[in-house]
Amino acid sequence: MRAPPALASALPALALALAALACGDRWREDADPPPAATVEASATAGPPTAVAPSTTATPTAATASPTPVPTTTAAQPPLPDPPPGPFTSIEAGWDGGCALTADGEVACWDSSGYSNPAPGQRFEALAGPGCAIDDAGAIVCWAYPDAPPGRYAAASTSGSHACALTDAGEAVCWGSNAYGSNPYGSTDAPPGRFTAISAGYIRANGFASNTCALAVGGEIVCWGANWFGQSDPPPGRYTAISAGGDRACALEADGAAVCWGRGPDAPAGDYTDVSVRWGHSCAITTAGDAVCWGGRSARVRPTRLDPPDPAPDRYVAISVGREYACALTESGEAVCWESVADKIPAPDLATGRYRAVSDVVSHTCALTDAGEAVCWGWNEFGQADAPPGRYTAISAGEGYTCALTEDGEAVCWGVNRWGQTDPPPGRYTGISVGYGHACALTGTGEAVCWGSNEYGQADAPPGRYTGISVGYGHTCALTGTGEAVCWGWNEFGQADAPPGRYTAISAGYARTCALTDTGEATCWGSRYGWAEPPLGRYAAIDMGNGQHYSPVGGVRSSVPDHVCALTAAGEVDCRGGDGGPGAPPGPYLAISVSGNRACALTDTGDIACWGDVRYEHRTAWE
Repeated sequence: MRAPPALASALPALALALAALACGDRWREDADPPPAATVEASATAGPPTAVAPSTTATPTAATASPTPVPTTTAAQPPLPDPPPGPFTSIEAGWDGGCALTADGEVACWDSSGYSNPAPGQRFEALAGPGCAIDDAGAIVCWAYPDAPPGRYAAASTSGSHACALTDAGEAVCWGSNAYGSNPYGSTDAPPGRFTAISAGYIRANGFASNTCALAVGGEIVCWGANWFGQSDPPPGRYTAISAGGDRACALEADGAAVCWGRGPDAPAGDYTDVSVRWGHSCAITTAGDAVCWGGRSARVRPTRLDPPDPAPDRYVAISVGREYACALTESGEAVCWESVADKIPAPDLATGRYRAVSDVVSHTCALTDAGEAVCWGWNEFGQADAPPGRYTAISAGEGYTCALTEDGEAVCWGVNRWGQTDPPPGRYTGISVGYGHACALTGTGEAVCWGSNEYGQADAPPGRYTGISVGYGHTCALTGTGEAVCWGWNEFGQADAPPGRYTAISAGYARTCALTDTGEATCWGSRYGWAEPPLGRYAAIDMGNGQHYSPVGGVRSSVPDHVCALTAAGEVDCRGGDGGPGAPPGPYLAISVSGNRACALTDTGDIACWGDVRYEHRTAWE
């Protein structure tokens, strides 16, 4: 888990200039020295669900979206279709691609239309979307710096450098040599004899690149940037390799795909070709189908590549570009498709009946009256792919979700960087998940936590509790006598619960709020940028999860300043954040807020939301 104090140290500056938060919203390539703070370092506290003693079995934190979620990326001119073939090979590029005809002619297309970069020339092979190898073995480039002279058998280009293999199998690279100490520069090819080579590139905190090559014996050798372990291939013997900048994938002799670095594993199956670029990965199965996974957008927002369904024909090769993929059919036809936003549309929330709902910046999950889990919103880590089953409680975290089955078992899905989706076996009565850790209550009231534990936030003290709430780096629970007990990150006193008797508690980023036994709202911890708690007597309380995303460039544009409460009559009282004003009329049974929204469950089982109900304010955090 990224260190909350690194972000927290900026909070005083936030009081002077809100824009100071923007410095923490680029990827931090976990590296040898980390270049910068990350989005995940500033990610949300997860669902700071207010858990009252009487609602432990079904957390009431909630958000939902009554408006169907758009499934396309930000408006932009559509990319052109590839020209008619037939072709023998294909390479997807930045916003188009190139293909090679049977007679050796290169045809390229991009947002400006079709073009032939070398009219009259004949080539033996493509070397990425911007270079080709002629019949004399020379590399001709039209989108990259000139290649060194020599005879080459294969080549690969990225967004910043290129590498090639000589006739003798030696690797030669040229172009940008950024981050040249991890452990080689991206163009500092090691000695050896190779049969295949792939250049990868990523733009994050600047530009970085790496290269992987397949040795004669089938081993993989990588060099260049290694922030995510993308240059640390697993041992073994492989038949194909593709480097994508922040990750790489290879094919074993039996066709299984093995990936390393940043991003999810490849789906199980047998493949004949694989391609990785910009966080997207695609492969061709032995049946000739295209399969794609992963998806971290060069346009900041998470995206996915969905191959045409049904496919026009069996595919024999595939290539991934930035937000673009192309495949080649058996007949030589080029088939390409663009990425779409990795979102799951919201259901029609006005026609079903729900009994629980939980929201975080990235996505929303709810339980129907029948106990089925329904999730929508961003889904880049599978956090909205709810498994079938019947559940009694559900809680959404940043990039993952957990629920309790009817038998009391915890089931989690989504990102698993710190083991947050690996709950320990047991039977539980309540569950709450946050940014990188989760906690549940056993039938005897004991707290069991798992996942990130950098600050002891998963080290639950012994005791018997009636409710629990997981925040960003700390956790709070209520004892049977109504005392608040908090543990974990405490730089701003957010884990220093004042004495008293409470009926509900909600842990956030650097702050905690609770309801006293007289129904008054009180908060402790950081005061920078936070709205004051509501004034009155309330039955439920929930606070913003500590993050607010802007739709422009993924920059977090506001401080954590969101808290909502419900009166005994079901009226909403919200302060700060996008989910402050604008609540539809209730009455409501439960309330939940995220950095950009507020949602509530009506007494008729409907879900009403206000604020960013289209999930436009989002950026990938991992």
